[in-house]
Amino acid sequence: MLPRLSVIIPCRNALDTLPRAVASVLALPTDRFEVIIVDDGSSDGTGAWLAELASGDPRVVALRRDADHGVSAARNAGIAAARAPVLGFLDADDVWYPAAIGARLEWHEANPDTVLSFSSYMTLLPDGALQPRHDASWPRFSRFVDGRSGMLPLGRSAFSLLAGENPVCTSSVLASRAAVLAAGGFDPGLRQAEDWDLWIRLSRHGAVAASTAVELLHADHPGSLSHDVAGRIGGIREVVRRHQAEAWRRSPRAALAALCLLEQAEAELAWHTGHRGHALLHSVGAAVCHPSVQMARTMARAALTAAGLMPSPGQRAA
Repeated sequence: MLPRLSVIIPCRNALDTLPRAVASVLALPTDRFEVIIVDDGSSDGTGAWLAELASGDPRVVALRRDADHGVSAARNAGIAAARAPVLGFLDADDVWYPAAIGARLEWHEANPDTVLSFSSYMTLLPDGALQPRHDASWPRFSRFVDGRSGMLPLGRSAFSLLAGENPVCTSSVLASRAAVLAAGGFDPGLRQAEDWDLWIRLSRHGAVAASTAVELLHADHPGSLSHDVAGRIGGIREVVRRHQAEAWRRSPRAALAALCLLEQAEAELAWHTGHRGHALLHSVGAAVCHPSVQMARTMARAALTAAGLMPSPGQRAA
């Protein structure tokens, strides 16, 4: 009998965190699931640990790749091996809250037109503190939620909401395997923002829903890809470039929101590289694309920083 859910975990030298991630999946209070763990050329003993785990648990599938081909290629290998109609994605340093994930799997089965769903989450900071998701980082999505709770279908707003900003944490995603394959999977040419690119493409293939429940513990640590500022912003540039023409046709507000996000990212990169003048110009660009009280405050901080009256973000982080 085929599994109901295939959970794909890419990993590389993640032996410190991977067992906890895998344990959170194996604790799912549901039947018929498989865990596909793709080892992307680890050298820390991950391969041996996975082989032993898979030999003792038929739910675990261990795939070994000889070199680091990147997280997109690793996830695609897992998708190719998956047997269930619904896929789940989990990073090797994150943890699912199993009961909530099980309820959302039932949503997908009851609503087969749903190609993508995602949830809220808590972030585990490097100092061990827990931080709720910053909904202010995604103002358009926050306005859509508007204090509601439960499973919220995005309806006809799906493309607009996802093309303008990325409120989706990859480790919270459940998705239709057929739709992911039809959309082309993750793009290995993108080292970052590859997830955002896929979510936008998936929104063209069916319904999207969001759960306001906290279903994930997401780890934030200095070694993660998200802390590679230049790489992250390069990915954002490419995703905005790919989808801007369609965004302008379908939702000019989404197109402007994406440009605002890009300008904010460019400003962040300029701060990190010590180019205060460029940072201020990009902050102005963000305010022009998306005028708001919040952007006015950001502009004021940028102006004070450029004038040397406030420390730059990089200085504060240090």
